[in-house]
Amino acid sequence: MRRLAIGFIPLTDAAVLVAAAELGFAAAEGLEIDLHREVSWANIRDKVSVGLLDGAHMLAPLAISSSLGLGHVRVPLVAPFALNLNGSAITIAHPIYEAMEATGHDLLSGLGVAQALGDVVRARQAQGLDRLSFSTVYPFSTHTYLLRHVLVAGGLDPDRDVRLVVVPPPFTVESLRSGLIHGFCVGSPWNAVAVEAGVGRIALLGPEIFGWAPEKVLGVHARFAEAEPDVLRRLVRALHAAARWSDDAANHAELAQLLSAPQFVGLPADMLIRMLEGRLNTTQGGQPREHSDFLVLHRGGASRPDIRHASWIYAQMVRAGQTEYSEDAARQAQAVYRPDIYDEALGIDAVGPSLGDPVNTRFGATSMPKNSQD
Repeated sequence: MRRLAIGFIPLTDAAVLVAAAELGFAAAEGLEIDLHREVSWANIRDKVSVGLLDGAHMLAPLAISSSLGLGHVRVPLVAPFALNLNGSAITIAHPIYEAMEATGHDLLSGLGVAQALGDVVRARQAQGLDRLSFSTVYPFSTHTYLLRHVLVAGGLDPDRDVRLVVVPPPFTVESLRSGLIHGFCVGSPWNAVAVEAGVGRIALLGPEIFGWAPEKVLGVHARFAEAEPDVLRRLVRALHAAARWSDDAANHAELAQLLSAPQFVGLPADMLIRMLEGRLNTTQGGQPREHSDFLVLHRGGASRPDIRHASWIYAQMVRAGQTEYSEDAARQAQAVYRPDIYDEALGIDAVGPSLGDPVNTRFGATSMPKNSQD
């Protein structure tokens, strides 16, 4: 029995790792997973980098930025398994959302939300008020790219017209309550927690902005992948079995109960099952919103790390001004995603299953970049 230390952040999309560790999927592959609850993505990054963790629940863009040496020392990471697609939302503080309602834009459409927020920001600028502050969980994250996309669609410059800050997921709700931030983009269930606490309103679900967006992966150091390929293949097989089980609606009640334990997410199971099923209340006491693809754990080939997703992530980094485009860096970004390890572990054809288009958008008429140079 090989024992592995795997880090995670308390989020609904840690479900596959928790199920693999707790429900026998890892044991069936001769693995024992010790899950370590961490407080921030920077903590995850550093512990994987120095070998304190064998692997982790990891932001897909973090794996790529670390491998490229962006924002931190270069640490070569490998992503042989995708833990989920989608799962995030944008939540706005009540006073700001009420000001957005007063603009008259259609807040049931993504473009309408963006335009309303743009109007509010410009009105505050005209009055000489301080910039609004919005948080994401890490500079290199799908959350950052979701939020920046909305701001740009509203005619704003994300680097000048608002203040973008980093707040770890478990601290977002209290930061909103205290007025330190005016909104945030984070993975579930923290948007739902803000709604139930009465401190914010969900304005947009992630898949209403980007369709089939890459979110979390299993991230391991390249030296681990090279030194223990058999162990890594066994881990991929365990996660694949856990993901297939987790994505079955018949198992969501049991999975939600498991995630509700204090050592994992530590929030009520009835809230967590709504996240798994894509049923979110956008306001306290009402106005639910449903989306069948709010959180995708396995179906449609979502578990296979798709190189197109790595290319899309790199394009977002370039678009956000986090790096300049180069062919060599684009190839390095693609190399982080390892569908070959996934395919070999599962004994499937190298082509693999078909995924939804990562640049698909349901954001009104707003288009997304279609290649790494856009």
